[in-house]
Amino acid sequence: MEVLVFDILGKMAHFRQYYTNSSSLSYFFPPRTTIFGMVAGILGLPRDSYYELFSQDKARVALSIRSPLRKKIQTVNYVWAEKPAQFNLSAGQHTQIPLEFVLPYDYRELVVYRLFLWHGDEQLFSRLKEMVSKERVCFPLYLGISECLAHLSFVGLGEAEKEEFDGEVEVSSVVGTEYLRRNECFIGFREGAFYVKELMPFSFDAERRLNQPPREFVGEVKTGTIQLRGRGTVYRVKISGFKERIIFMED
Repeated sequence: MEVLVFDILGKMAHFRQYYTNSSSLSYFFPPRTTIFGMVAGILGLPRDSYYELFSQDKARVALSIRSPLRKKIQTVNYVWAEKPAQFNLSAGQHTQIPLEFVLPYDYRELVVYRLFLWHGDEQLFSRLKEMVSKERVCFPLYLGISECLAHLSFVGLGEAEKEEFDGEVEVSSVVGTEYLRRNECFIGFREGAFYVKELMPFSFDAERRLNQPPREFVGEVKTGTIQLRGRGTVYRVKISGFKERIIFMED
């Protein structure tokens, strides 16, 4: 299986947890729905037109955390403005909302996520490969909200091959808890590791409604790698210069 590999980089991110209300808390990494929203932006697809194009049976993606991450809450002033002249708060309506950001552990660095992506539609996939290999986008990229602008960096095209394991294996992607249960795997202890478990929306139908329950994913936010113990199937991705093992979010 050919996979397109590229990085999304930005100074900060905010992927709002769908079950929060007034305080805007963030996931550490983007849900699958957000990932394909970014892909649709690269391709220039109209809003709300692409959900079925990236359904579970047509597209597969693995997400790798490539920079140590932390979170910080900042209070943000929201302004009610119906015309530009009211940006000076003259309308008299504004409120302060706690907003949680994902930041690089070292503020001089960037937040980096690596995507391993496959699509079954050859025409669409070819167009995406052309856009990403030239590091071009149709709509500006951002990490969750428009205030968190981002850019992409092409890594390469690789071959993802299935690999069975029985014992220990290190993967560099986030892992679904459903995968762990189905394969009777568990996450091995490693000193200094910082694992997070996130409950996230997974896919939308054509009307932008969840067409299946949210799913849980586990990610490691310091090194991005997870040591699995048990038995199961992973994908080994070869690109000139490196070789990694991943698990697709759909698995």
